[in-house]
Amino acid sequence: MKTPLALLTLTALSAGSLAAQNATPSDLRREYLANMKEVEDKVVGLAEAFPAEKYSWRPGAGVRSVSEVLMHIASEHYGYLPMSLGKQPPADLKMGTGREFFSNIEKVTDKAKVIEHLKAAFAYQRTVLMGADSILNKGTVKAFGQEYSVAGFFNLYIADQHEHLGQLIAYARVNGIVPPWSKKPS
Repeated sequence: MKTPLALLTLTALSAGSLAAQNATPSDLRREYLANMKEVEDKVVGLAEAFPAEKYSWRPGAGVRSVSEVLMHIASEHYGYLPMSLGKQPPADLKMGTGREFFSNIEKVTDKAKVIEHLKAAFAYQRTVLMGADSILNKGTVKAFGQEYSVAGFFNLYIADQHEHLGQLIAYARVNGIVPPWSKKPS
C-alpha cells in the first residue's frame, strides 16, 4: 500500500518541478507579485498595529528596532530588488546612493512616514517588475555578486521578506500586539 502512495507523491513532485522549469518569466513574476502582496498586507498591517511609542522598541542592544526593521523592508523594495534588475531607488527620495541610501533610509522613525515609505516602496517594486521584461526574459539576474535564475532570485527574495515578516510578528507578540489577520472575529 505504501508503494502507490510513494509513487504518486514522487510523480506529483516531479510534475511540480517540471512545471516550475517550464514557467515563463511572466508566470514567475505573477506568482511572486501575488506572494509579495500577501507580505505587503501583513507588514503594513503590523506597521499600523504597532503604537508609535513602540517604533523605537528593540529586543536587545545591537538589534534593529521596529522602525528599523520596517524601513529595512522598505529599503529592499526601493533598492535591492530594483538594483538587481538594473534600476536605482527613486531619485526623489533624496537619501543618497549606494550604502549611503541604505543607512539613511533606516533612520526614518516616525510612524506615519514609515508607513508611507512601506506603501511607496512596495508600489515602486511592482512598477520596476512590470517594466523588467527584457531582464526577466534573459533567464538570469545578477544580485549580491552572484548570478541567479529568475526563479531562484524570486525565491531568495521572497524568503528574505518572509523572514522579516516573522521577525515583526515576534516583535509584535512580545509587545502584546496581535497581528491583525490572526484576530478572532467578535
